[in-house]
Amino acid sequence: MNNKYSLIIIGAGMTGLSTALAWLKTHDSISEPLLILEKEPTPGGCVTTFAREGYLFDTVQIIPDISDLLEFYGIEMNLAAYEKTYARLFLADSKSKTAKVIPIASGRENFEEVLISRYSEDEKKIRRFFKYGRKLLDELEHLKTEPTPFQGLCILIKCPRIVKQSFHTYKDYLHSYKFKNHELIEVLDLFSSFSNLSGNRCAALLTTCAMMTTVKGSFRPRSGFIQFPRELKKKVLEFGGEIKTSASVDSITTRNGKVTGVLCGGTHYSAEYVVSTADTFQTINGLLDTKSIREKDPWLKKFKKAEHSPSSFTIHLGLDNSIDLKEMGFDCGYNVLTTGRKTHEKAFDLWKQNKMLMSDSEFHLAVISPSAMTGGKNNLIIHVTPAAMGNWSLLRNDDYNKYTELKNKTAEFYINKVEEYMIPNLKKHIKLTNISTPATYERYLGTSHGANNDMLSTPGNFGMFRLPTRTPVKGLFLPKFSHGIWPCLQAGLQVVDMISGGRIMNGNSKYQSDR
Repeated sequence: MNNKYSLIIIGAGMTGLSTALAWLKTHDSISEPLLILEKEPTPGGCVTTFAREGYLFDTVQIIPDISDLLEFYGIEMNLAAYEKTYARLFLADSKSKTAKVIPIASGRENFEEVLISRYSEDEKKIRRFFKYGRKLLDELEHLKTEPTPFQGLCILIKCPRIVKQSFHTYKDYLHSYKFKNHELIEVLDLFSSFSNLSGNRCAALLTTCAMMTTVKGSFRPRSGFIQFPRELKKKVLEFGGEIKTSASVDSITTRNGKVTGVLCGGTHYSAEYVVSTADTFQTINGLLDTKSIREKDPWLKKFKKAEHSPSSFTIHLGLDNSIDLKEMGFDCGYNVLTTGRKTHEKAFDLWKQNKMLMSDSEFHLAVISPSAMTGGKNNLIIHVTPAAMGNWSLLRNDDYNKYTELKNKTAEFYINKVEEYMIPNLKKHIKLTNISTPATYERYLGTSHGANNDMLSTPGNFGMFRLPTRTPVKGLFLPKFSHGIWPCLQAGLQVVDMISGGRIMNGNSKYQSDR
C-alpha cells in the first residue's frame, strides 16, 4: 500500500465520486494516484437507499436529465421518467379541513400550457415568465468557474439575465411579473420548497434554473437511488482509483500555506491536492488549522459570514398492500401539502429562533411514495423542512426515552396532517415507522445542527457570490456548488477542471458535451 497520492478526496458522496471519476478520466491512475476516504461503510452520502423490514426508502426523490454527464462517465442507468405529473400541490384550508389538489405537468411546454389554460388572465405574463427562464438557463453555457477580467466582461455582456437575477430572491423574481392570480403564485412558489428555503430567501437563480431543468424531464432509478453511487464507485475502481470506507479523516495537514495531505486513523496520507466534499463548516472548523489562512483573507471573512442550511424531520412509513398509492396519484415526484407560501416563510422565521413550526392551522411538508413509481413494498415518506436542532441532539445523547417520546409525538402530528388532507385512514395501513430527526442527520452527515445542504443558498452565497471552491490554502478545494445530484456531479467536474487547467471544460462553469 502506498500512502502517497496526487489527489485525496474526503467524502464518497456524489461530489466526491464525481471528482474521482473526472480525475481518473484525465489523469493516469498509476503516476497520479487517487484516494477517496469515506467515514461511512458505504459510499453515497446523501444519495442512498436504506432497508427496514423489507421496505426500501430512498433519501433522494428526483433527478433532472443528466444523460450528458452519464455519457461522460461511461455509465448506463435504468431510469424511470415522470411522464405525466412532475409534482402536486395540496393547497390546504385549515378551517374546512380540505385541500385543493393542483397537478404540475411534466414537460416545460405542457406545464406552461396547463398554467395558461388554468390562469388565462395571466397568459401573457406566464409566456414571458417561461421565455425568460429558458434564456436564463441558456446563459449558463457562457459562465466561467474562475473568470479572468476579460471573461468577466464577456459574462456581463452575454449573461445579462444571470447578472441581474444574482442579486434577487425567488420572491423578488416572481413579484416582478405582477401576476394577478394568487393561486398561480402559490403554484410557482412550490419550486422554492425544493431549494430547502422559502421563496423569500432562496436565490432566484437556483430556484428558476432548478424549475426549468426538472420540469423539462425528471427521473428515478428503477433500482433505487443507491444505484447511482454504486455505479460511480464501480467506475472509480475500474479506472484504478482507491476507496477506503469507514475511514474518518482526523485533520487536513498543511505546511507553509500549502496542503500536504490528511491524517486518518493515525496514518498520514500525503497528497499534492486535497478536495473536501464534507460539510464546509466541519472542514474548516474541525479538520483544518485555520492559522494556515491569514485572518484578513477575503475568503476567510466570507466563510465566517456564511450560514448553515436547515435540517429536516423525516418519517418513513411502511404500508400494507391494501392501499393503492399509484391510483391516488402518488406516482409523481413530490406532493407538497401546505397552507401557503407565507406559512413556509413563517417556518423559516421560527427556524432562525431554533424552533419548529407545529400548528393545526399552519403547516408545510412534502409527501413522496417511491414504491408507487418503481414498485416494491408500499411505502411513504413524509419530509419536513426546515427543522431546527432545538433539543434533539441533547435528548438523544442524555435522555433517549424522552428523545423517542418527542420524535414519536412529532411524527404523529405530521402523519395526522397527511391523513386529514391527503390519504384518508392512512394510519390503519401503517406497518412500520422509521423517523429521522435533526440529531439523526447531525450524526450521519457530520454537519453542524444537522444541516442537510451545507450553506444556505441565499443570493449572497450563490452563483457569483458563493464561497470560492479554491481556498487560500494552496492545493485545498471545497467544491460546494449547490445541493442535488446534478449540481454535485457538476461540482466534481468543475474542481478537476480547475486543478488541471481546463482539461475537461476549458474553464466553463457547466459541462458541455460535444453532441
